[in-house]
Amino acid sequence: MKKYFTIWSLCFLLAISVNGQSFQEMVDEGSAKVKVFYYPIEPFIYKDDIGNLLGIEKEMMDSYLRFIEKKYSVKLFVEWEQVPTFDSVFEYVKKSDVPSFGVSVISKTDERSKLVGFSYSYMPDVSVFITHLSVPFLKDGRNLKSHIDGFEAATMSSTTYKTDLDRLSEKFDLDLNYVDVPNDEDIIRLVSRNKEMVGYVGLPFYVIEIGKGYPVKRHSKFQVKRDGYRFIYQLNKGWDKSIQNYFESYLYRAEADKIIRRYLGNDYSELIWGLAGDNVSDRADEIAFLNKEKEIQSQSLIASEKQKEQQWTIIVSVSVSLVFVVIITILLVRSNRIRHRDNILLKEKSQQLQETLVELNRNKDEVSHQRQLLQIKNKELTDLNKQKDDLIGIVAHDLKSPINQMTGLITLLSFKSEKWDKEESDIFEKLEYSNAHLKELVERILDLESIQKKSLNYKIREVDISRVLKETVSEFKEKAESKNITIDSSKINFGKNVMVDSFFLKQVFENLISNALKFSPKGSKVSIGTETHHEFHHIYVKDEGPGISEKDKVKLFTKYMTLTAKPTGDETSTGLGLSIVKKYVEEMNGSVWCESELGKGAKFIVAFPKV
Repeated sequence: MKKYFTIWSLCFLLAISVNGQSFQEMVDEGSAKVKVFYYPIEPFIYKDDIGNLLGIEKEMMDSYLRFIEKKYSVKLFVEWEQVPTFDSVFEYVKKSDVPSFGVSVISKTDERSKLVGFSYSYMPDVSVFITHLSVPFLKDGRNLKSHIDGFEAATMSSTTYKTDLDRLSEKFDLDLNYVDVPNDEDIIRLVSRNKEMVGYVGLPFYVIEIGKGYPVKRHSKFQVKRDGYRFIYQLNKGWDKSIQNYFESYLYRAEADKIIRRYLGNDYSELIWGLAGDNVSDRADEIAFLNKEKEIQSQSLIASEKQKEQQWTIIVSVSVSLVFVVIITILLVRSNRIRHRDNILLKEKSQQLQETLVELNRNKDEVSHQRQLLQIKNKELTDLNKQKDDLIGIVAHDLKSPINQMTGLITLLSFKSEKWDKEESDIFEKLEYSNAHLKELVERILDLESIQKKSLNYKIREVDISRVLKETVSEFKEKAESKNITIDSSKINFGKNVMVDSFFLKQVFENLISNALKFSPKGSKVSIGTETHHEFHHIYVKDEGPGISEKDKVKLFTKYMTLTAKPTGDETSTGLGLSIVKKYVEEMNGSVWCESELGKGAKFIVAFPKV
């Protein structure tokens, strides 16, 4: 019965600071200030709609503090404070200048034991491996390798979830692309939306979230058990004995199981403890959990079939009407001896209702069949698009090395240019130009591939867009002069601060200004400026080129698309610049669009929320 008296997945980190006192000094003085640091995850520690702090960990900590006050006759003054990240609490506890404690979804590891002390375990520590519901059941390592190799993996940095993924990947030689998220709930939501994503989560989070209808699957072959979640505390402050006394106290035994059941429910609590236990050789607890799991997921499937339920509601209504008509007919015949003519009429109406019912059933089957065909076609198109992107990415990677070699050879050839005649010089210039264009195309493809895989490392901070814009404009002065184009930047006003990555913002401006110069006729003007509209700062780049047709506007920001308009100075276009601009801007919480009429130039506008 001991297992029902420990806490399951304590998901917040909490530190108790006692004004520089050791435990014995606190007892001697009779009072102390207590500070609790936590990282919120529902239902373990969270705030309700009016700001009250609730959860398993909150109630368990209150229980511990009451024990300290009663057992040692001291008065504690408690203050709760949220920490920015889960793993930051270790530093809060370790570096605190007062004695500190902490509890959360904390597993005991050798590395962590060097930083803090660990109490007895609260609840079992079980991490379950999950995939999308569409992934077949993974029963062994070979099966695992064949189905999920190359998938993305959602995880939390500096946690045992990340450690479990690393070990799994190393053991079975998996190529997993990690995506960092703040909590278990986000891991489950990402996996439920992406059929090619996996992750480890705590067992109670899995149980809670599948009850909300998320289509995820647990693979019991790869779950990981540890020796339980625990309190942590600052070393060498004398709190060891008080923690031991609490865990062995009647107060803990009386309250712990009630708190867990209040938040997780009786059925889930029993199943979680059973699955986490050691005596499961007959697999009875695993079978019970699978049955409950199937029941929860069946409820989810029922919810997802709302449209079918509505159709069946119509069918049932018609059926009830049919039954009602038949009953009325019988009653009328028996009680009122209605005329034969009226009886025939009622039978005709019943037949019509029956035909309507048959037609509704036929239509339902046809709709279901068409939906299945659409799903198959959609998957085929998605697979073809992925294969195309993968092929382009592979080709781009393979071309990068020979292009760099060609660039080096061209540089060596340039040292001998003084000995060449005009024809040889012209050939060399064309070679140099073609190599530069090919290199630009490959780099843009690789940039786009990085965006799609979300492997770009954005460093979002407060930036004055006008400063970045001015700096970028100055770099295009020579190119504009070569085509006798005037750049009017007088409308750039400073003090337009937004939250962006300045490196990627500059690449956005470079693409837009380069395009404007590329499609502007000689002797024209390119206008660049900033504006503020409501809660957004705008940046615009306006040219006097040929403009953009309505047909071209539809595919303007699509990758590998070249438009009807042609560059005015024999420049070339990769068809990637604007698609990269759109990806960068949207990744930084902005918007980009174009205003243009054919023959009247084009105006590209980028907008970001004001700081």
